[in-house]
Amino acid sequence: MSALEQKLVAWFADPRVQALRLDPVLFWARGDKTPFGRIKVDPRELEVFLAAVLGEPSECREDLERTEPGRASFLAANARRHELPLLRRRSD
Repeated sequence: MSALEQKLVAWFADPRVQALRLDPVLFWARGDKTPFGRIKVDPRELEVFLAAVLGEPSECREDLERTEPGRASFLAANARRHELPLLRRRSD
């Protein structure tokens, strides 16, 4: 698991994210005895979304905005409105 994915799992456990009542299966394929197996969505998008929920700085926002202008702003706006956007599938 990459450092980014480890951060996402830790952020997902935060009570502010848990309050949204999101199921890990939305973002991760179940692993062996853990709900956090292989990530199914673009980890940059999930990082931007969770960073906005938590009010934390995003390490992926600039990269995402550069490759897909407006996408990171859209994800952050959804988080501020307590809406779950459709995240893109992981591409690899």
